[in-house]
Amino acid sequence: MKNPLLFVASPLRKASGFTLIELMVSVTIGLILLLFLSSLYFNSSSSSRLNDDNARIQEDGRYALGIIGTNMMQAGFGNMQTGTATDFPPGAYPSLKGLTGCNHGFVLPAATPPVCDASSTTAPAAFTTSYTSEPHYDATNISGAGTDCSGTQAINSTSTTGGIVINSFYVSANTLYCKGNAGATPLAMLSNVDDMQITYGIDNSPTSGLYAPVQSTQDAAVAGDISNPNANTKIGWDRVVTATVCLEIHSTNAVVKNSAGQTYYKCNATSPTTKTDGLLHTTMTRTFTLRNNATASLIN
Repeated sequence: MKNPLLFVASPLRKASGFTLIELMVSVTIGLILLLFLSSLYFNSSSSSRLNDDNARIQEDGRYALGIIGTNMMQAGFGNMQTGTATDFPPGAYPSLKGLTGCNHGFVLPAATPPVCDASSTTAPAAFTTSYTSEPHYDATNISGAGTDCSGTQAINSTSTTGGIVINSFYVSANTLYCKGNAGATPLAMLSNVDDMQITYGIDNSPTSGLYAPVQSTQDAAVAGDISNPNANTKIGWDRVVTATVCLEIHSTNAVVKNSAGQTYYKCNATSPTTKTDGLLHTTMTRTFTLRNNATASLIN
């Protein structure tokens, strides 16, 4: 039998842990991973902000062009009174046209109809659309068709007859406004607007009579020239059958992180422009047909 007092002591285990070199390597790897994850996060956040601002620009620009397009396509509309005549222009404004434009904005505050600003050579273009509105439902429930762009009931409109609408679009202090003839306060439609240019498509052919544009110009003086009747005996602004509206817009936030900046085309440029201000710049263009100038007036 073994003596319990007699035993062989087991050797002590060797103490274990990290050496200084192992600790430094671990810390270094951790810092590298942290740097990588931080860079990934900031890049993802920057890309998200860029996409958000781009989506906001596109949405706001489409909204503004939608309102402009509705007015362009209504320009010159009047309700048929006889087989050849409508109630446009109204008696209060016998010389009123469906569309008129100015090369460099209006004299502000805008009158009714507005006056072109002859003192400016750099301001964005401006234009005015005029037409007879649809009737509103009644005196307390006004339909959108029976209002000017400010939402105010069109002048002289009733529940059975339309009123006169004169909406003037212009850019002031980088904001696109619409000033209606019924509402006293201009409607701010779109902010961060650098420029607006209008290209007019003119049917100035003395022989074709096709109600189709045969000349394009950004010069309002050419578009409104009354010395050149076409084959349909129309002169001046009545010959304009299309209008191409170009808006030059930038973002509110500095979301372009590329140090080289952003290269894009301005509304009236033939060569690209580079901006290094960090803002996202874009141009939006849409062409509208002035339906009341493009075809002859018909009862049915």
